[in-house]
Amino acid sequence: MSSLSLYEQQRLATIAGNHAKLVELGIEKDIAAIRSASVKTVRAVKGAAANKRSKPEGPPPRQRSLRLQNLDADGQELPDKDAQPSPTPEPVKKVRRTSAPLDASKVTNGLTDPEEAATFLGRLGPLLEMKTPGKTKKVKAEPKPVSLDLSSLGVDGDDIAKLVPERIFSMAVHPSSTKLLVAAGDTWGRVGLWDVDAGDDLPVVTFAPHDRPVAGMRMLANAPHQLISCSHDGAVRCLDLGGGASASFVELYRCPEDSDGDYPTLHGLSRELGEGGALAACRNDGAVVLLDPRTPGANASVLQLHEKKVFSVDFSPTRPWLLATGSLDRTVALWDVRACGEKLAAGGKGKLKPLSVLEHGLSVTAARFSADGGRMLTTCNDNLLRVFEDGTGGGWAKPAGEPICAVKHNNNTGRYLTPFQAEWLPRSNDVFVCGSLGQPRGLDVLRCDGAHMDRMEHDNISAVLSLVACHPTLPVLVAENASGKCFVWR
Repeated sequence: MSSLSLYEQQRLATIAGNHAKLVELGIEKDIAAIRSASVKTVRAVKGAAANKRSKPEGPPPRQRSLRLQNLDADGQELPDKDAQPSPTPEPVKKVRRTSAPLDASKVTNGLTDPEEAATFLGRLGPLLEMKTPGKTKKVKAEPKPVSLDLSSLGVDGDDIAKLVPERIFSMAVHPSSTKLLVAAGDTWGRVGLWDVDAGDDLPVVTFAPHDRPVAGMRMLANAPHQLISCSHDGAVRCLDLGGGASASFVELYRCPEDSDGDYPTLHGLSRELGEGGALAACRNDGAVVLLDPRTPGANASVLQLHEKKVFSVDFSPTRPWLLATGSLDRTVALWDVRACGEKLAAGGKGKLKPLSVLEHGLSVTAARFSADGGRMLTTCNDNLLRVFEDGTGGGWAKPAGEPICAVKHNNNTGRYLTPFQAEWLPRSNDVFVCGSLGQPRGLDVLRCDGAHMDRMEHDNISAVLSLVACHPTLPVLVAENASGKCFVWR
């Protein structure tokens, strides 16, 4: 006799009858097909296998000796003794890397196979040449402008790659119009290169030329064969992208050490070359270094411009003698490097005087000249993006006063995200783009009148994007996140 009640028996009979009708109509097979089709397949991200973040193993159970338990060999408790103060250990200073050139294929630290690194660099050189018609190789002085229609850009599944294992601190896009190459530096001194159109044929390689955060990275149109990086380890290094399998990271500048072995850290590079082909690097002691990337090891000029850390440095694209610095002292200062150099050469003492000072509420993480040099875009930790305008035709000889635009923007990235750095769109004096903490994740596109033009979002974006880099001549925009991934909008 069944233990089920009459109601339960009728319910089970109804379920069985309905199931039989579904099988007879063939609907049950369709339900299974729909369920299997709804399961999404996860695409493998380029470079993810080589740049997989290592998970720390859990600590083993801690064992305490009889002595620490205050017991003798037989397990009996010992009488208490007077506690003696433990000696203070001497701080251990990490040894800096050598100044000698570092073979690129041998500083991969196991992230990339040396043979694969040599193969990647060997095929890269001929593809990055920027030529003009004729037999001689010259750098294009003025690339043809292109219109950047942000609404038509998207992120394809093949346009996502993991360049480095940890959080990205700096990023750059190569200016070549024939080869799309992206570079990124992370928290522990690693530099990743991504050949975007290489498909699955070794698209990503990762090197380790530094041992502290790579805070600045540039690939300039004036020198398309050079990848220049600076780090908190106080070194500026250059990789010859056209050097093939024998390419190496050559040291261009090294911050000097004091009597205690301490040295300043570097926090960024200028986007353009300045007066006399100089590249600017900013330091945490308030100084800016002007160095020549063509001559490794040459004497560099050190200008003490601020009393506190300098986060950002930028040359005007129309006046190479005009330098802008954004600092922890809550200001953006504009300098005439010719006057500064003349004063140092003459043995002048005292504080250098800026042309103009732009006041801010908190520290400034980025300061960028517009395409014509007449406007200045700044990113500040007081949650404002400001645009200042020069009233002297681009020379900034007079104080700019109040900004023409101050857009409220959440810049509270915290300690685990790279601080935002707003960037002008290529050849624009009015539109700029910045990372965002908003949901859904994406980028904010704004105008100088304070209006939000657009918001760049995509289904493939699920994390905060901090840094943005635009290709100078192609409709391509690249952004990064804190897990070492880069995303290409095109």
